[in-house]
Amino acid sequence: MTIIPGSKISEQFTILRAVWGLFLALVIGSCGTSSIYIIVKRPAEINLKEYRKIAIGDITGQHGRKDSHANDLADEITSVLFTSGQFEVLDRQHLARIMDEYSLSETGIIDESTAPEIGRIVGTAALIFGRIQTDEYTEDMERGKPYKDKQGRSHQINTRKGTYTMSANLQVIDIQTARILAVKSLSARHTARRSADKRDPASIDRNALYSRCVKEISGKFMRMVAPYDAQVRAAFMTDKLLPEVDQAISFFRIGEWEDGMVLLRGTIGKSGLPGEVQAKAFYNLGLAETYAGQFDTAIEHLKTALSLNPKSKRIQDAIIRAKMEQENAERLQEQL
Repeated sequence: MTIIPGSKISEQFTILRAVWGLFLALVIGSCGTSSIYIIVKRPAEINLKEYRKIAIGDITGQHGRKDSHANDLADEITSVLFTSGQFEVLDRQHLARIMDEYSLSETGIIDESTAPEIGRIVGTAALIFGRIQTDEYTEDMERGKPYKDKQGRSHQINTRKGTYTMSANLQVIDIQTARILAVKSLSARHTARRSADKRDPASIDRNALYSRCVKEISGKFMRMVAPYDAQVRAAFMTDKLLPEVDQAISFFRIGEWEDGMVLLRGTIGKSGLPGEVQAKAFYNLGLAETYAGQFDTAIEHLKTALSLNPKSKRIQDAIIRAKMEQENAERLQEQL
């Protein structure tokens, strides 16, 4: 289920039913709570709504030159941008042909110095370029102390540990004006271990670790420039006096979000409940409303829950979360 906070509730229900296959729902019952995991849409770090085109400039290696690892990172960024469908992607080869045709640069590097010249030809676009700052693989061997097992057999466990570390400074600028839109250093580190008894462990696939670093940095970059999906956990409070909560969660799990909301609204009107249980009822409704995009009523109901149970850290956190989700929804609407 992909929920776009801030949209009309009727549209939410349509989205919930249409893409329920994307809803990751797990119910975990412990300590009086049941949790569901939901995919929500998050805003990008920067708003590129006015830039429907993205030009992929040059990413250089540690020594300021284009190399195979720099090209790998640029290619991966190109791929994730294209796959996202958010932008029209102008790759480096396209820009290089423009530079050659119009003799725009002697260096052949596509960066902030050549951006305005290219921008006069391609029009409004954001240009991405940067430099790999860290690109290294390290490996250690740890030899364990010899010991004997209960049968008297000798052992010595040796462990090989390989770590690949990569970081890159990436910039996004307006290609026509060279105005900086964003600058960020992104990093990734991945480790693998191999162990063996009384011999050297098998070698580690450093290329696999390298590839994971490239993909992670590319994924982090996408969060900079385009709205993305994130998994969140919504923990509802259960109680034997509120059987409707379990029923509502069951509805949520099969995509009947509106039916579940109706059940939770009914719990806040039940009479004769202790204050702590009333607090749970208002909390559960406010939490559900948060992820239905009904932020004003969500915060109101969560505050009521807090007034009934002022010491509840869970309710306090839910109010903070609702306000953050509201801010995210407002930012997201600006980007769509």
